[in-house]
Amino acid sequence: FLQIEGAFVQGIGYFMLEEYLQIEDGLMVTNSTWTYHIRTIDTIPKRLKVHVLNSGHHQKCILSPKASGAPPLLLAATVHSAIRAAIREARKQLKSWDKLDESASKFYLDVPAIMPVVKTTIGLDYVEKYLETLIHKPPA
Repeated sequence: FLQIEGAFVQGIGYFMLEEYLQIEDGLMVTNSTWTYHIRTIDTIPKRLKVHVLNSGHHQKCILSPKASGAPPLLLAATVHSAIRAAIREARKQLKSWDKLDESASKFYLDVPAIMPVVKTTIGLDYVEKYLETLIHKPPA
């Protein structure tokens, strides 16, 4: 089970956190733990339960499967899809407040979907600007 959990958490990092940056000539500038942020104890799920279905022995399998890392790694794409769905709903709400000009359902979310990009894609910059106007608004 640990291999499955580890692969899923690694996939979450790939889809949501592990941004690597290159300069124009292709040189990677996020090449160490100081600049390339991987998942840590405070950025992984606090509770993750894995259940494996026992499907029995299959006659056509060659010596039975020995590894289970790749499928859960790709299963982490569901986290990216969930973030996209949450962004879509947040944009619909902002559009209902007349704070978004473009279509709420049309946006592009690259991998990794790092938090600053998610916030901008949602339109939270509009909310922050609105709140700043309320803070600096002279009393009536």
